[in-house]
Amino acid sequence: MTGRPFTPPCGLPPFTDKLPADVQKKLHEIWKDYKNGEKCYNEQGETRELLHSLPKEVRKAIFKHPPLPRPLTRAPKEVQQQFKDILEDKSIPCEDKFKKMHELAQKLLKGETLTEFNDFYNKIEEHKKHIEALAEKLSPEAKQAYDKLKDLRKQRYQIYQNLSEPARDELFDLWQEKCYSFPRPR
Repeated sequence: MTGRPFTPPCGLPPFTDKLPADVQKKLHEIWKDYKNGEKCYNEQGETRELLHSLPKEVRKAIFKHPPLPRPLTRAPKEVQQQFKDILEDKSIPCEDKFKKMHELAQKLLKGETLTEFNDFYNKIEEHKKHIEALAEKLSPEAKQAYDKLKDLRKQRYQIYQNLSEPARDELFDLWQEKCYSFPRPR
């Protein structure tokens, strides 16, 4: 497996039902002609543009919590909540969250939902192994830099997790401004 496994999947975003009705309608319009298995670059671009045009408060509400993996979106709401609790639990290190979710999935999920979740989890594990195998082949200088950057990522996560909600909101505003206000060529 190569590349990033976390590019947005084709299709309606999993949080569509949390959006205002008019935005849901626009999203359905964007994706109405999409056929499963086709490329969806245009639809993804239009979706991204639409989401970035939303008021700041709406975007915050959508992106405040990490999204559940797509296989879990079909599970009952009370089951979804147990997975959300893992994602939002600050005492669980970031790198352990998927393992905890996998353990919970084996207890709670059944049938096709469990199969799809296990496929998702296996892809994540394969990707981790692939990245670590590539990292082992780095030159000593590059490996040292890679390890430092990995540690910085963990530190960044910890810093963010320890912030108050107002401080997180301030950073969210800053990142949104930084990412989406820079003029882009059209």
